[in-house]
Amino acid sequence: MKDKKKQELTTDDAPDSIEPWEMLDDDGMAQITAKVIARYPEMNLKAFARRIDNDHRACFDKGADGTGKRVVVVREGGGPIVKDYVGFIAWFDSAIAESLKK
Repeated sequence: MKDKKKQELTTDDAPDSIEPWEMLDDDGMAQITAKVIARYPEMNLKAFARRIDNDHRACFDKGADGTGKRVVVVREGGGPIVKDYVGFIAWFDSAIAESLKK
């Protein structure tokens, strides 16, 4: 019997969304990052995902020195931080759990 070769997965195989979250493409990242920076100028944010059902945006918070790894969920329109995660994996685990509830 022949051994089946495992297929290597690439980012092309990954879905673009984890409902209710949608990962941003380069243009979306630039546009939303500009909006959240205007609302949160004291933070060093880089948006990477948006909720499709409200104005929550997931952003890397790189901190003042640019080396931070935390992820924050903010409102595109401003206001207090919605959620704070120690890093991407913590946010991703939460997004997957949220998606499974749907």
